[in-house]
Amino acid sequence: MNKKLILIISFFAVLLGEMNAQQKQGRVHRPLPADYGMKKPTIIGNSRIRIKYAFQPKDIHDPETWIDCGQLLADKGLTLYTSYFVAQNDSALRAWLKANPNKSYYPNRLCLHGREFAFWTEYQYGYFYVSENELTEWAIMPFPEITHYRYSEPWPSMKWQLEDERQVVCGYQCQKATCHWRGRDFVAWFTSRIPLKSGPWKFGGLPGLIMKVYDSRRAYTWEAVSVENGSFPIYQPDSHMYKKSTCEKVWKMQNEWNRRHNELAGVLDFNYQPKTKRYPYDQLELE
Repeated sequence: MNKKLILIISFFAVLLGEMNAQQKQGRVHRPLPADYGMKKPTIIGNSRIRIKYAFQPKDIHDPETWIDCGQLLADKGLTLYTSYFVAQNDSALRAWLKANPNKSYYPNRLCLHGREFAFWTEYQYGYFYVSENELTEWAIMPFPEITHYRYSEPWPSMKWQLEDERQVVCGYQCQKATCHWRGRDFVAWFTSRIPLKSGPWKFGGLPGLIMKVYDSRRAYTWEAVSVENGSFPIYQPDSHMYKKSTCEKVWKMQNEWNRRHNELAGVLDFNYQPKTKRYPYDQLELE
């Protein structure tokens, strides 16, 4: 292959990579599965219900087209929202480590699913605990960052306006509610049939479980796809791996990783110089 053809191929490879990097999320490399404190987590509760949510679905019936499958667990005033996909991968990793105690390596991916599963987004890689009107996020940072963070803030912080409209979501009759929160207008659909004042991610504060929520431009969407009864442990990561911080500082770090991921990860261009190009990023919390 001649040098001119190699240069042309390299040019289009870089161009396509930079075009893909301008998405809202999904182009920062996800962390290694054993590096955020879930090899030996602590069980702090047991939920009798699990609500799964499709995050950013292209086809609500096909999990491989979602960015993530989230899960909400609840036990005696404690709720946890986190990624079901990541939790399943962590569980498979723990089983693999138990079966292979003498191995000097571990698999990077066992059962991650969804589109863009190789990449990180702050809405998938984190644990969101709510207890006594306080939300604590345990924020998992992307590879190659080795320090993760946790912070607390009052919850709920949304001031909802109830509307008269109704629709069925995941088999449940739901009522509409709206609010303006942190720079965006949101629509939520909640059901009083499930008496949890919770929802996906940080959302909550309505007289019933939020089954579907999205911003007015539908840049971000969560929709419930199943409600299961059973026994589901609520885990907490190893706290030694999470440094105490504030919401504002974590928000800024997450924003910087999305905008400057090549530079922060030390990616070099073809001239062995740091790639300093910044990328547009439409973060959910705008203020």
